[in-house]
Amino acid sequence: MDLKHTIVEKIKKNLICDFIEVNNKSHLHKSHKQSPKNNNSHFEIIISSIVLKKLSVIDAHKKIYDILKEEMKNTIHALEIKIL
Repeated sequence: MDLKHTIVEKIKKNLICDFIEVNNKSHLHKSHKQSPKNNNSHFEIIISSIVLKKLSVIDAHKKIYDILKEEMKNTIHALEIKIL
């Protein structure tokens, strides 16, 4: 399964959201020295969620990082989160 799809499914399973878009931005970072060359390292999440809106930005980001903890530990190098 593609990592982008995994991210969407895990967030939808663990968080009520009205909208979610996940973009793989790994190609923009391939020349960075520390970037893994796996084409699944940098993602952008654009999400609309009443649950996240009630939290501080830091706590909302922590919630998403917790949902994706395995992916963050093993595959994802960077995650950009935009809460609408």
